[in-house]
Amino acid sequence: MIPRFHAAFALLGSAVTVLAIAWGFYLVGSPATRQAQRFDEQRLRDLKTIAREIQGMVIDADHKETLKEALPKTLEEAAKRARENQLPLSDPETGEPYVYTLKSDSTYELCATFSLPRAWDSSVFWNHPAGKHCFTINVLDPPPFY
Repeated sequence: MIPRFHAAFALLGSAVTVLAIAWGFYLVGSPATRQAQRFDEQRLRDLKTIAREIQGMVIDADHKETLKEALPKTLEEAAKRARENQLPLSDPETGEPYVYTLKSDSTYELCATFSLPRAWDSSVFWNHPAGKHCFTINVLDPPPFY
């Protein structure tokens, strides 16, 4: 009777351990998923930094309805004009450059390739699907940078 009890207890303990590990992966995600999330978060921080810096270059805080100077023609030009020349220009995982496309006098696109989709309720502007996605930014009506 005692050995059977020990075997049943060991089996139950093993099952609880396996369920706890599975539940942990469900809540947090696998290590690979978590790493992909971190890279996507860094990409988004980079794009927001670029957008904030460009906003500061071309818009006067006292006259937000007009441009004080033209949008940069390239991301490299934006980096040269940036304070302290500290703009992140490339993907932290792949090293591929972010894509910057001038669309009009006051509008440009910033593009990156994301591993996972993002669909949050707050700051909806910065939501994106998995894969390549471009954000269209009008400096006269900028998105939230948080």
